[in-house]
Amino acid sequence: MIRKLFILFIIFLTLPLSVKPSTDEWKLYPSYKNATYCEIAKDNIYILASGALYSYNIDDNEVRTYDKINTLSDVDITHIAYSGLIDGLLIVYSNANIDILYDDETIYNISDFKNKSLPNKKINSVNIQNDKALISTEFGIVVLNLEKLEFTDTYNTELNTYSSCFFKEKIYAATDKGLYCCDTKNNPLDKANWSQINTTSTEVVCELNNKLYCLVKDSGIYTYDPNTNSSTLIVNNNGEKYHTLYNNGNEIIAPAGKKTTIITKDNKFTTYGNNNNLHTAKKGNTYFDCKGYDGVVEYEIKENKIKTRKVIPQPDSPIRNYCEYMKTTPDGRLLVAGGNINYFGTVFYESTLMEYDTEKERWFIFPEDTIKDVTKINHFNLCSIDEDPTQTGHYFASSFGYGIYEFQNGKFVKHYNHKNSTLESAVDGESAYAYVRVPTVKFDSEGNLWCINSDVKDVVKILKKDGSWTSLKYKNIEYLATAVKIHFDSRGWLWITGLQGTPGVFCANTKKTMFDTGDDITRFVANKFTNQDGVSYDIYQIYDISEDKNGDIWVGTNIGIFVIDNAEKFLSDGILKQIKIARNDGTGLADYFMFGEYIKDIEVDGANRKWIGTNDNGIYLVSADGKETIHHFTTENSPIPSNTIESIAINGITGEVFIGTNKGIVSFMSDATEPEEILEKGNIHAYPNPVTSNHNGNISIVGLTADCNVKIVDTSGLLVNEGKSNGGMYTWNGRDKRGEKVTSGVYHVLTYDENGNEGATTRILITR
Repeated sequence: MIRKLFILFIIFLTLPLSVKPSTDEWKLYPSYKNATYCEIAKDNIYILASGALYSYNIDDNEVRTYDKINTLSDVDITHIAYSGLIDGLLIVYSNANIDILYDDETIYNISDFKNKSLPNKKINSVNIQNDKALISTEFGIVVLNLEKLEFTDTYNTELNTYSSCFFKEKIYAATDKGLYCCDTKNNPLDKANWSQINTTSTEVVCELNNKLYCLVKDSGIYTYDPNTNSSTLIVNNNGEKYHTLYNNGNEIIAPAGKKTTIITKDNKFTTYGNNNNLHTAKKGNTYFDCKGYDGVVEYEIKENKIKTRKVIPQPDSPIRNYCEYMKTTPDGRLLVAGGNINYFGTVFYESTLMEYDTEKERWFIFPEDTIKDVTKINHFNLCSIDEDPTQTGHYFASSFGYGIYEFQNGKFVKHYNHKNSTLESAVDGESAYAYVRVPTVKFDSEGNLWCINSDVKDVVKILKKDGSWTSLKYKNIEYLATAVKIHFDSRGWLWITGLQGTPGVFCANTKKTMFDTGDDITRFVANKFTNQDGVSYDIYQIYDISEDKNGDIWVGTNIGIFVIDNAEKFLSDGILKQIKIARNDGTGLADYFMFGEYIKDIEVDGANRKWIGTNDNGIYLVSADGKETIHHFTTENSPIPSNTIESIAINGITGEVFIGTNKGIVSFMSDATEPEEILEKGNIHAYPNPVTSNHNGNISIVGLTADCNVKIVDTSGLLVNEGKSNGGMYTWNGRDKRGEKVTSGVYHVLTYDENGNEGATTRILITR
């Protein structure tokens, strides 16, 4: 048996495509970079980072991740707390959902609080005492019995409660209005029974060895004596405010930005220097510090100093869950820019540029600190990125406020703004450097970089491949404040969209003289769209524009989708079409396709189907003509982290669809790839191959032409399955025409182009 398994393993190693994910497989790509909290659990340390969870085994150094696909019930974790009584980790999510992850890695979900109809369910902290978990919220305290796995009490004090604990038959609450308490014998359910101890905003309350400790942010750590109703300051902030304090069972640990204080049971304390510390856990004589983007550091204290240091390995992941813009390169790499179109100047996302190598499954983070060191100015909201088609590894990224950044082989090269290019600032004066708004950069096939420069006279700027800059003059979009998207269609025409303020669609028939606008025919339809039935709509936002394989232009707005299926006619009448879906109820009436949906992104796959991301209703896959919904994925029926879709990118080689949400990236392995021009034996592959007994998904045949006819036959020539490809891919569920699983053996894949001419073949080995 062992020999058989070993031989099978060797076969898999010799088939490079056999390790590819099967069709319909989901993958989550959460960030694990910003470590903010950790919990000790026997041999494991559980680490909360960027709202995601991973663990580190102290004995064997194993790093393990947990997500909605492989373990957990939800996404966006806000708090974790370990209970040795039940050998389980309490996990609290931002939506008030709760999981318990036991040491044997089974999971138990408690959704009662999440499902309660309450105006505000924000959870501020969790404190485990014996068999109880005290959950402090913006309205009071909820008590969870960890053994019965049920909520036993809800104390609605109408106080924003930061922290709470039981102490000597009383329950104490640290609130924004001071420290409160209630005797557990006096019905804490009645808010009238809660008494105010003081009026000083208290952030944390916890107990150790029959003493009550309180953290007052503006002054330090106090002990409170209920017998004398008095507080005593024991550790002063000394200019460095403590983040929190908690009881680890033996000591009180209080981390601050540049120090950590340990308070022992006899009320003695030790403070040691410790930079950039957000949270400290301790096991024996070993400390573990959460240091944000520097990860988790393991060390010991000797002579009041950190003596040994080791950085715990982090899972490879995006640096942040920002994914405002995504695109794939021709060879299948994913590029991500995590900025924001910060039109109102209120949202400043950290500089976030990333590349994901889908073959090696590795993330590369573009340098951030280097940019500021060189330019001496901030760089927020990097909102688009593109790679030079004439030079691999040569990238340009744009910022909505700070111009354009050039990278070569992963290193920062140059910064372009209003001082060294034709780029312009939207304002004059000393702050001009922060208003060079470039929401989009895009290369043409010749290697010229096209830039949208919002809120200035000439919104189209071009960095030519020879290094010179030029501007295009279009009077009807001068000073367009939120000119955002740019697209060159298959005719060579130029399309530009205005996001809001003056939302609209601009089209220019360039007459194939891209740098000369003198002969261009243009039209800008703004603020109001009129459809083919003469119905007009006021438009508030236009987020995306995309061209499908028929040359039709799809426009995503805040009220739905419009299509321009005749660009020349659009130039003359400005009419946009709405797709009609027949009701089929005998009335002869029809409804407009996706009318009322807030559309954020539209991407076209290899089969000309449309992937449509919405603002609050997940993502749709619809047929090429938009009249059939193939999939509608939401948080309820799929692993997507959020129903708010920011961006979509499709890997045309594998069919993997990357979905960017406001809570991170997920991907879905679809059943369509970009089609090949001709059927060639070297292009056609099947995966997984061989197909083993434990494989339950589809088998994918790739490398096909569009609308390719596929027949699958057994060794005797009996037809088992047949159909047409989606773009360049055909999927087979491994069953025959009766719906039964086929037996072990070799199956031949025969292909025919759309004209019926026989093409290349391949084989699939199935072992049951």
